[in-house]
Amino acid sequence: MRSRRRNLEVYSLSAVDLFASAMGAFIIISIIMMPDYQKEVRSQGDLEYLEELAGKTEALLQETEEGRRALLEARLAAQTRHQQLQAELATVSSELETLEAEQQARNDQPPPPPPSPVVTPEKEGGNLVTFRFLGLKTDRKRILFLVDMNHFLASHEALVRRTVVRAMDSLQTGYQFGILGFQQQDTGPRFFRWPADGSLANMNDGSRAEAIGFLDGLARRFEGSSSLLDAFEQAFRTPAEAIVLISDGLPNPAFNENLSPGRLVRRITLSNTQGREIHAVTVGDYFKYRGTVEFMESLARANAGGFLALSE
Repeated sequence: MRSRRRNLEVYSLSAVDLFASAMGAFIIISIIMMPDYQKEVRSQGDLEYLEELAGKTEALLQETEEGRRALLEARLAAQTRHQQLQAELATVSSELETLEAEQQARNDQPPPPPPSPVVTPEKEGGNLVTFRFLGLKTDRKRILFLVDMNHFLASHEALVRRTVVRAMDSLQTGYQFGILGFQQQDTGPRFFRWPADGSLANMNDGSRAEAIGFLDGLARRFEGSSSLLDAFEQAFRTPAEAIVLISDGLPNPAFNENLSPGRLVRRITLSNTQGREIHAVTVGDYFKYRGTVEFMESLARANAGGFLALSE
Protein backbone atom coordinates (compact mmCIF):
# COMPACT_ATOMS: atom_id res chain seq x y z
CA MET A 1 0.00 0.00 0.00
CA ARG A 2 2.88 2.39 0.75
CA SER A 3 4.52 1.72 -2.55
CA ARG A 4 1.37 2.59 -4.64
CA ARG A 5 0.94 6.09 -3.05
CA ARG A 6 4.49 7.06 -3.78
CA ASN A 7 4.20 6.33 -7.49
CA LEU A 8 0.99 8.39 -7.83
CA GLU A 9 2.54 11.49 -6.26
CA VAL A 10 5.58 11.42 -8.53
CA TYR A 11 3.42 11.12 -11.68
CA SER A 12 1.06 13.99 -10.68
CA LEU A 13 3.85 16.46 -9.89
CA SER A 14 5.60 15.90 -13.21
CA ALA A 15 2.42 16.43 -15.27
CA VAL A 16 1.61 19.66 -13.48
CA ASP A 17 5.10 20.96 -14.10
CA LEU A 18 4.86 20.08 -17.75
CA PHE A 19 1.49 21.74 -18.24
CA ALA A 20 2.54 24.80 -16.31
CA SER A 21 5.69 25.16 -18.35
CA ALA A 22 3.74 24.81 -21.60
CA MET A 23 1.16 27.39 -20.48
CA GLY A 24 3.86 29.79 -19.46
CA ALA A 25 5.62 29.41 -22.76
CA PHE A 26 2.36 30.05 -24.68
CA ILE A 27 1.64 33.16 -22.65
CA ILE A 28 5.15 34.49 -23.19
CA ILE A 29 4.97 33.82 -26.95
CA SER A 30 1.50 35.51 -27.15
CA ILE A 31 2.79 38.57 -25.33
CA ILE A 32 5.77 38.78 -27.66
CA MET A 33 3.66 38.38 -30.85
CA MET A 34 0.82 40.75 -29.85
CA PRO A 35 2.48 44.06 -31.05
CA ASP A 36 3.20 42.63 -34.50
CA TYR A 37 -0.37 41.47 -34.86
CA GLN A 38 -1.77 44.84 -33.87
CA LYS A 39 0.70 46.58 -36.22
CA GLU A 40 -0.46 44.39 -39.13
CA VAL A 41 -4.10 45.28 -38.43
CA ARG A 42 -3.28 48.99 -38.19
CA SER A 43 -1.23 48.86 -41.42
CA GLN A 44 -4.11 47.33 -43.34
CA GLY A 45 -6.49 50.02 -42.07
CA ASP A 46 -4.03 52.80 -42.93
CA LEU A 47 -3.62 51.44 -46.46
CA GLU A 48 -7.36 51.55 -47.07
CA TYR A 49 -7.49 55.09 -45.71
CA LEU A 50 -4.57 56.18 -47.82
CA GLU A 51 -6.16 54.68 -50.96
CA GLU A 52 -9.36 56.56 -50.22
CA LEU A 53 -7.42 59.77 -49.59
CA ALA A 54 -5.45 59.32 -52.83
CA GLY A 55 -8.70 58.95 -54.80
CA LYS A 56 -10.10 62.14 -53.30
CA THR A 57 -6.83 63.97 -53.95
CA GLU A 58 -6.75 62.85 -57.57
CA ALA A 59 -10.32 64.08 -58.12
CA LEU A 60 -9.47 67.38 -56.47
CA LEU A 61 -6.38 67.77 -58.63
CA GLN A 62 -8.43 67.09 -61.77
CA GLU A 63 -10.97 69.73 -60.78
CA THR A 64 -8.14 72.16 -60.01
CA GLU A 65 -6.50 71.53 -63.42
CA GLU A 66 -9.80 72.14 -65.22
CA GLY A 67 -10.27 75.35 -63.28
CA ARG A 68 -6.72 76.43 -64.07
CA ARG A 69 -7.30 75.84 -67.78
CA ALA A 70 -10.52 77.84 -67.69
CA LEU A 71 -8.78 80.72 -65.90
CA LEU A 72 -5.90 80.62 -68.41
CA GLU A 73 -8.30 80.72 -71.38
CA ALA A 74 -10.20 83.61 -69.83
CA ARG A 75 -6.94 85.46 -69.22
CA LEU A 76 -5.78 84.95 -72.81
CA ALA A 77 -9.15 86.14 -74.15
CA ALA A 78 -8.97 89.23 -71.95
CA GLN A 79 -5.43 89.99 -73.12
CA THR A 80 -6.44 89.59 -76.79
CA ARG A 81 -9.42 91.90 -76.35
CA HIS A 82 -7.23 94.40 -74.54
CA GLN A 83 -4.76 94.43 -77.43
CA GLN A 84 -7.60 94.87 -79.93
CA LEU A 85 -8.98 97.80 -77.97
CA GLN A 86 -5.52 99.38 -77.77
CA ALA A 87 -5.08 99.03 -81.56
CA GLU A 88 -8.51 100.54 -82.20
CA LEU A 89 -7.74 103.39 -79.81
CA ALA A 90 -4.41 104.08 -81.55
CA THR A 91 -6.14 104.12 -84.95
CA VAL A 92 -8.84 106.51 -83.78
CA SER A 93 -6.25 108.74 -82.11
CA SER A 94 -4.15 108.83 -85.28
CA GLU A 95 -7.15 109.69 -87.44
CA LEU A 96 -8.18 112.39 -84.98
CA GLU A 97 -4.69 113.90 -85.01
CA THR A 98 -4.67 113.85 -88.82
CA LEU A 99 -8.04 115.58 -88.98
CA GLU A 100 -6.94 118.18 -86.46
CA ALA A 101 -3.71 118.82 -88.39
CA GLU A 102 -5.59 119.18 -91.69
CA GLN A 103 -8.11 121.51 -90.09
CA GLN A 104 -5.30 123.59 -88.58
CA ALA A 105 -3.53 123.73 -91.95
CA ARG A 106 -6.73 124.92 -93.62
CA ASN A 107 -7.19 127.55 -90.92
CA ASP A 108 -3.62 128.78 -91.39
CA GLN A 109 -3.91 129.16 -95.17
CA PRO A 110 -4.78 132.60 -96.49
CA PRO A 111 -8.07 132.89 -98.36
CA PRO A 112 -7.65 132.13 -102.09
CA PRO A 113 -7.83 135.03 -104.52
CA PRO A 114 -11.06 135.37 -106.46
CA PRO A 115 -10.94 133.47 -109.76
CA SER A 116 -10.43 135.38 -112.96
CA PRO A 117 -12.69 134.22 -115.77
CA VAL A 118 -10.98 133.64 -119.06
CA VAL A 119 -14.04 133.23 -121.19
CA THR A 120 -17.70 133.89 -120.71
CA PRO A 121 -20.06 131.00 -120.18
CA GLU A 122 -20.60 128.99 -123.33
CA LYS A 123 -23.16 126.39 -124.24
CA GLU A 124 -21.75 122.99 -125.08
CA GLY A 125 -24.31 120.46 -126.25
CA GLY A 126 -27.14 122.50 -124.74
CA ASN A 127 -25.52 122.57 -121.26
CA LEU A 128 -24.23 125.74 -119.63
CA VAL A 129 -20.55 125.37 -118.72
CA THR A 130 -18.76 127.96 -116.59
CA PHE A 131 -15.00 128.32 -117.05
CA ARG A 132 -12.87 129.67 -114.23
CA PHE A 133 -9.17 130.38 -114.28
CA LEU A 134 -7.32 128.60 -111.47
CA GLY A 135 -10.64 127.80 -109.87
CA LEU A 136 -9.45 124.29 -109.01
CA LYS A 137 -9.39 123.56 -105.29
CA THR A 138 -8.16 120.59 -103.32
CA ASP A 139 -6.97 119.83 -99.81
CA ARG A 140 -4.81 116.92 -100.99
CA LYS A 141 -1.08 117.33 -100.36
CA ARG A 142 0.40 115.11 -103.09
CA ILE A 143 -0.26 116.41 -106.60
CA LEU A 144 0.62 114.93 -110.01
CA PHE A 145 0.42 117.03 -113.16
CA LEU A 146 -0.54 114.70 -116.03
CA VAL A 147 0.44 116.48 -119.28
CA ASP A 148 -0.90 115.42 -122.68
CA MET A 149 1.85 115.79 -125.31
CA ASN A 150 0.01 114.85 -128.52
CA HIS A 151 0.84 116.68 -131.76
CA PHE A 152 -2.33 118.83 -131.64
CA LEU A 153 -0.87 120.60 -128.61
CA ALA A 154 2.44 121.37 -130.33
CA SER A 155 1.20 124.87 -131.14
CA HIS A 156 0.18 125.38 -127.50
CA GLU A 157 3.39 124.28 -125.76
CA ALA A 158 3.84 127.71 -124.17
CA LEU A 159 0.28 127.63 -122.75
CA VAL A 160 0.83 124.15 -121.35
CA ARG A 161 4.08 125.25 -119.71
CA ARG A 162 2.50 128.39 -118.18
CA THR A 163 -0.40 126.36 -116.86
CA VAL A 164 1.85 123.88 -115.04
CA VAL A 165 4.16 126.60 -113.68
CA ARG A 166 1.28 128.70 -112.39
CA ALA A 167 -0.28 125.64 -110.77
CA MET A 168 3.05 124.82 -109.11
CA ASP A 169 3.30 128.38 -107.80
CA SER A 170 0.02 127.86 -105.96
CA LEU A 171 1.53 124.98 -103.97
CA GLN A 172 2.90 125.81 -100.55
CA THR A 173 5.57 124.27 -98.38
CA GLY A 174 4.43 120.84 -97.22
CA TYR A 175 3.06 119.82 -100.60
CA GLN A 176 4.59 117.22 -102.88
CA PHE A 177 4.30 117.21 -106.66
CA GLY A 178 5.45 115.52 -109.83
CA ILE A 179 5.02 115.76 -113.60
CA LEU A 180 4.11 112.96 -116.00
CA GLY A 181 4.03 113.72 -119.73
CA PHE A 182 2.47 111.16 -122.07
CA GLN A 183 1.97 110.54 -125.78
CA GLN A 184 1.22 107.63 -128.11
CA GLN A 185 3.75 106.64 -130.76
CA ASP A 186 3.52 103.93 -133.42
CA THR A 187 5.69 101.77 -131.18
CA GLY A 188 3.41 102.27 -128.17
CA PRO A 189 2.91 104.71 -125.30
CA ARG A 190 5.76 107.00 -124.28
CA PHE A 191 6.17 108.76 -120.93
CA PHE A 192 8.28 111.64 -119.58
CA ARG A 193 8.65 111.66 -115.79
CA TRP A 194 9.86 114.14 -113.21
CA PRO A 195 11.21 113.04 -110.82
CA ALA A 196 12.64 110.35 -113.05
CA ASP A 197 11.84 107.51 -110.62
CA GLY A 198 8.14 108.32 -110.65
CA SER A 199 8.07 109.60 -107.07
CA LEU A 200 6.96 113.04 -105.87
CA ALA A 201 9.22 115.91 -104.77
CA ASN A 202 8.74 118.24 -101.81
CA MET A 203 7.78 121.74 -102.87
CA ASN A 204 10.65 124.19 -102.38
CA ASP A 205 12.67 126.61 -104.48
CA GLY A 206 15.08 123.90 -105.63
CA SER A 207 12.42 121.43 -106.74
CA ARG A 208 10.47 124.21 -108.46
CA ALA A 209 13.55 125.18 -110.49
CA GLU A 210 14.19 121.54 -111.45
CA ALA A 211 10.57 121.07 -112.52
CA ILE A 212 10.68 124.19 -114.71
CA GLY A 213 13.89 122.92 -116.32
CA PHE A 214 12.13 119.62 -117.03
CA LEU A 215 9.20 121.46 -118.66
CA ASP A 216 11.63 123.46 -120.82
CA GLY A 217 13.11 120.15 -121.98
CA LEU A 218 9.70 119.04 -123.29
CA ALA A 219 9.68 121.79 -125.92
CA ARG A 220 9.35 120.58 -129.51
CA ARG A 221 8.62 117.04 -128.28
CA PHE A 222 4.83 117.21 -128.62
CA GLU A 223 3.94 114.61 -131.27
CA GLY A 224 1.90 111.52 -131.97
CA SER A 225 -1.45 110.87 -130.33
CA SER A 226 -2.35 109.95 -126.73
CA SER A 227 -3.88 107.13 -124.73
CA LEU A 228 -5.62 108.24 -121.56
CA LEU A 229 -5.99 104.62 -120.44
CA ASP A 230 -2.22 104.11 -120.46
CA ALA A 231 -1.63 107.56 -118.96
CA PHE A 232 -3.92 107.00 -115.97
CA GLU A 233 -2.58 103.48 -115.49
CA GLN A 234 0.84 105.04 -114.91
CA ALA A 235 -0.56 107.91 -112.85
CA PHE A 236 -2.38 105.52 -110.49
CA ARG A 237 0.96 103.84 -109.72
CA THR A 238 2.35 107.05 -108.20
CA PRO A 239 1.74 108.15 -104.59
CA ALA A 240 -0.31 111.13 -105.80
CA GLU A 241 -3.58 111.89 -104.02
CA ALA A 242 -4.80 114.31 -106.68
CA ILE A 243 -4.17 114.24 -110.44
CA VAL A 244 -4.42 117.34 -112.64
CA LEU A 245 -4.94 116.33 -116.27
CA ILE A 246 -3.85 118.97 -118.79
CA SER A 247 -5.08 118.06 -122.27
CA ASP A 248 -6.85 119.35 -125.35
CA GLY A 249 -9.66 117.06 -124.33
CA LEU A 250 -11.34 114.62 -126.63
CA PRO A 251 -9.47 111.27 -126.66
CA ASN A 252 -8.67 109.24 -129.75
CA PRO A 253 -10.76 106.01 -129.58
CA ALA A 254 -8.15 104.13 -131.66
CA PHE A 255 -5.70 104.29 -128.73
CA ASN A 256 -8.31 103.87 -125.99
CA GLU A 257 -9.73 100.44 -126.87
CA ASN A 258 -12.31 102.09 -129.14
CA LEU A 259 -14.26 103.27 -126.10
CA SER A 260 -16.74 106.11 -126.44
CA PRO A 261 -16.05 109.19 -124.26
CA GLY A 262 -18.73 108.15 -121.75
CA ARG A 263 -17.44 104.58 -121.46
CA LEU A 264 -13.87 105.87 -121.19
CA VAL A 265 -14.88 108.04 -118.23
CA ARG A 266 -16.44 105.00 -116.55
CA ARG A 267 -13.36 102.84 -117.22
CA ILE A 268 -10.96 105.41 -115.73
CA THR A 269 -13.24 105.98 -112.75
CA LEU A 270 -13.47 102.24 -112.00
CA SER A 271 -9.68 102.01 -112.19
CA ASN A 272 -9.38 104.80 -109.62
CA THR A 273 -9.68 102.34 -106.74
CA GLN A 274 -7.92 104.58 -104.20
CA GLY A 275 -10.28 107.50 -104.70
CA ARG A 276 -7.77 110.00 -106.08
CA GLU A 277 -9.16 113.35 -107.14
CA ILE A 278 -8.97 113.95 -110.89
CA HIS A 279 -9.05 117.57 -112.01
CA ALA A 280 -9.33 118.37 -115.71
CA VAL A 281 -7.78 121.39 -117.44
CA THR A 282 -8.64 121.81 -121.11
CA VAL A 283 -6.19 123.88 -123.17
CA GLY A 284 -5.85 124.79 -126.83
CA ASP A 285 -8.55 124.80 -129.49
CA TYR A 286 -11.07 122.82 -127.48
CA PHE A 287 -14.05 124.55 -129.12
CA LYS A 288 -13.17 123.04 -132.49
CA TYR A 289 -14.10 119.53 -131.37
CA ARG A 290 -17.62 118.77 -130.26
CA GLY A 291 -17.83 116.93 -126.95
CA THR A 292 -14.38 117.94 -125.67
CA VAL A 293 -15.64 120.07 -122.81
CA GLU A 294 -18.33 117.55 -121.90
CA PHE A 295 -15.80 114.71 -121.70
CA MET A 296 -13.29 116.60 -119.53
CA GLU A 297 -15.99 117.94 -117.23
CA SER A 298 -17.58 114.50 -116.84
CA LEU A 299 -14.21 112.92 -116.01
CA ALA A 300 -13.54 115.52 -113.30
CA ARG A 301 -17.04 115.35 -111.84
CA ALA A 302 -16.98 111.53 -111.65
CA ASN A 303 -13.73 111.66 -109.62
CA ALA A 304 -14.45 114.49 -107.16
CA GLY A 305 -12.38 116.98 -109.16
CA GLY A 306 -12.79 120.40 -110.71
CA PHE A 307 -12.91 121.50 -114.34
CA LEU A 308 -11.04 124.38 -115.96
CA ALA A 309 -10.68 125.57 -119.56
CA LEU A 310 -7.84 127.80 -120.80
CA SER A 311 -7.11 129.37 -124.15
CA GLU A 312 -4.35 131.54 -125.60
